[in-house]
Amino acid sequence: MKIWKLFLTIICMIIIPTSLVMCQLDDEKSEPGKWIDPAKQQLSNARIEFDHTTYNFGSIIKGAVVSHKYWFENKGTDTLTITRIKSTCGCTSTQKAGFSIAPGERSSIDIVFNAGKFNGRVTKSLKINCNDSLNPFLEIRFKANINNPKQILEYSPQKVDFDNVKAGSKASQRISLSNMDDTKSKIVIIDKPDDSFITVNIDKNTLKPKSSANITFSLDNAKEIGEFLTSISLEVEGKRGSRITIPITGNIIE
Repeated sequence: MKIWKLFLTIICMIIIPTSLVMCQLDDEKSEPGKWIDPAKQQLSNARIEFDHTTYNFGSIIKGAVVSHKYWFENKGTDTLTITRIKSTCGCTSTQKAGFSIAPGERSSIDIVFNAGKFNGRVTKSLKINCNDSLNPFLEIRFKANINNPKQILEYSPQKVDFDNVKAGSKASQRISLSNMDDTKSKIVIIDKPDDSFITVNIDKNTLKPKSSANITFSLDNAKEIGEFLTSISLEVEGKRGSRITIPITGNIIE
């Protein structure tokens, strides 16, 4: 009996260490490269901070295509990288991810919403991933009211269309904006294209009931060839639900 116990002890002393070595070798094969303790990994000091993460287009017409820029800044000390942007709806498009922003610099997530056959109130969102270790997953949202029957600002034509404009030349378009409310209304611009691209001039900022103003859009020295799409959002100061967004389109040709 003692001989058998001694024999089993020797066998165990040989098999167990060998098994441990084999397991270690298998682990090394399945996970190539040097293993790093997660607790010792250096976290990114990139810090993303949006000016706003929600936007209200207000009233837009059915089939309109409108756009908005969600501006943000890298408040950190490391380079910020946007690794993923995903729309939750085929009606919304945006730029490709994979771009980087140096510390202290600003950039934007640019979205285009196609109202298509929507009617009434809609809310959509986009998911964003980045290398901000404190805030790696974000969401930006927007809402709109398509064919709002209570719209108090009306405009004609239904969009600002520059059509074809030769690169480097000047062009302008005009729309008429009417106050359908029973009280005096002060018009304020909420969002518009950059002045270096399109300038906007309203000839009357305060409208009496049932009166109108002309809005002139001037395109000066555009050089980037191709179609463009942007928009302008306006509302009556102090009147909730009065916001409207008007599409602006055109094509710069050689």
